[in-house]
Formats: sequence, structure tokens, C-alpha cells
Amino acid sequence: MGFQDDGLLDACRAAGLVLVAHDRRTLAHAALRAIRDRGGHAGVILYRRIVRQNDYGAQSRLLVNFWRKAAGWDWSNRIVYLPLTTPSVTL
Repeated sequence: MGFQDDGLLDACRAAGLVLVAHDRRTLAHAALRAIRDRGGHAGVILYRRIVRQNDYGAQSRLLVNFWRKAAGWDWSNRIVYLPLTTPSVTL
């Protein structure tokens, strides 16, 4: 899996795309490897465990609301987890 993640991060970097995903287990490590070994990545947004993988509405709302604040950020080598804080209720 690591090679697939590495290739995906490299392709996103080449295209200038921030990667949005659920795969916290391998992508966070792959992003760190990209910084250490290959000059970095274009940015990664990962959903926390409380966001269900099939709840596309919650994912969309979190991403749109967050992007309103973060669109002007320099995303190079940045990893963000959504939601930014863990709410007391399940999304």
C-alpha cells in the first residue's frame, strides 16, 4: 500500500492538488515520507474516525466550511484532520 500512497501523493503534488481522504493509517505516514524523501507533498486533509466513510453529506459540509477558512493557506507539506476539534455529538 505504501507505494500506492506515495504515487498518489506525488501525482497530487505534480498537479498542485490537495489530497482529501479517510486513510489516516497509511496516508499520514506516506505524507511524512514524501517530506523526508521526495521534497514534500501538496497537502493532505484527512477525516477523523468520527466521520463515517459513507456519510458524504457530513464530509462535504466539513470540507466546504473548512475550505472557506483555509483556501488561501500555503498547503505545501500541511496535514489537517477534520473536524478540527472533536464534537461531542456524532456527525
